[in-house]
Amino acid sequence: MAIQDSYMIITVSFAGGGVDTAYTLGRSTVGPAGPFVILGENLPLLGERAVFVDTTAPLGVPLYYTGFGKETGSAFNVVLGPIEATTSAWLKDPLRPWADIELDFCDTTAGHSSGCTTPDPAFIWGGLGDQKWNDDAGLFTVLDSEAPADVWARRKFADGTMRFFTRTLDAIDRVYDLFTAGGPLLLQLPPEYGWHDRFIQPGQVTQEYGSRDQRRPLRSWTVPFTVVDRPLGPAQGTACANWCAVQESFSTFGDMTATGMTWLDLLEGDVLCPPGAVDGFGIGPFGDGPFGDGG
Repeated sequence: MAIQDSYMIITVSFAGGGVDTAYTLGRSTVGPAGPFVILGENLPLLGERAVFVDTTAPLGVPLYYTGFGKETGSAFNVVLGPIEATTSAWLKDPLRPWADIELDFCDTTAGHSSGCTTPDPAFIWGGLGDQKWNDDAGLFTVLDSEAPADVWARRKFADGTMRFFTRTLDAIDRVYDLFTAGGPLLLQLPPEYGWHDRFIQPGQVTQEYGSRDQRRPLRSWTVPFTVVDRPLGPAQGTACANWCAVQESFSTFGDMTATGMTWLDLLEGDVLCPPGAVDGFGIGPFGDGPFGDGG
């Protein structure tokens, strides 16, 4: 079990409980009895082991995970965390988490670098705009009645806007990578914002130049959004078995073959994650790092 950035890496093992080929995993922030958010069903196991990277884990609270083997119903339970609640804002694509962006907080009166949490950040959080909680109701005129008929349902939550800034050309490309897929994002903010982790569907992305001299890379971004339900589907990437991690681990092809391992060992994850370390096959987020295939 390990924490990397704002993610929780869970080593799942059903060894000794039978022969399970898949499992279901859930997470709770309340306690070991739940209620649980189902993170995945029929997730693959190799040798009754897996690595799952929780790309949407809440920050600053204990995390209770429970899993069940598909064939035997064997249980897996573990308490992890909490992941430290950072002083940054996170914009995450839960299905393409290698594209996630961490945005720094800066004192807007202190310029671009002084007053920031880290020196010279490439991404700066600008804040949320007003939120609108739209009604879901219809009013219909009734003959010979002063009042209309009122048909209503649960109010919508919520429409809003967010703003952030970038300071480098590379950061502009990163913003493109994050938004280009067009799907929902997870917005995580520090507790003092009063914003619970929510999935949002971004609307039109507006990029504004920060200088009349457009050769300067400063950009201001404004994005309207609507809060939506948690998206479905597996994250892109596999833990311990992907070419980005191979390239980072071995400088040359000869260095990799010198391990004496086989292509099957590489596929099963034993080359990059030897048995006894982080074993098996899993769904992971980091396409440009050690746990993903998006690089």
